[in-house]
Amino acid sequence: MEEKRITGADVRRSAMDLLARREHGVDELRRKLHRRYARRLLDAGLIDEALERLVSEDLLSDTRFAESLTRQMIERGMGPRRIVQELQARGVDAELDSVLERAQIDVDWFDQAFTVYKKKYRDEPLHRDEPEATFKERGRRARFMQYRGFEAEHFMSLLDVD
Repeated sequence: MEEKRITGADVRRSAMDLLARREHGVDELRRKLHRRYARRLLDAGLIDEALERLVSEDLLSDTRFAESLTRQMIERGMGPRRIVQELQARGVDAELDSVLERAQIDVDWFDQAFTVYKKKYRDEPLHRDEPEATFKERGRRARFMQYRGFEAEHFMSLLDVD
């Protein structure tokens, strides 16, 4: 039995199905389509042609994807470093400040860090009777905030207040 040859319309339909679920970056969508058609008969360049057409029709946009991902990550309590890292991992070469400006997102990273810190540690005091335990706990909390993508200047004052 002969396998059906994949056409440009098939690739476009698959891309549109993925875009209907959420925004994608060009590189991310390219990877997904290559994975989907990896073991099928596909003419070279069909995926790139379909992506170029979607970009020209403004159905696929790295800018919109960056704005959408940035909003999601801010809502999940991520800091600027983590957001930039995630954008780069997804193949979007964008400056965070320009993404925030285009999306008209005004973020106070100090308030964001405060909210994340208080959600995680509630009213759990940092100061204990043993200075060594306090030092270790301060380190744990700092690593958590760094993992979330915050700069030290955004959260160090929170570690001193407890």
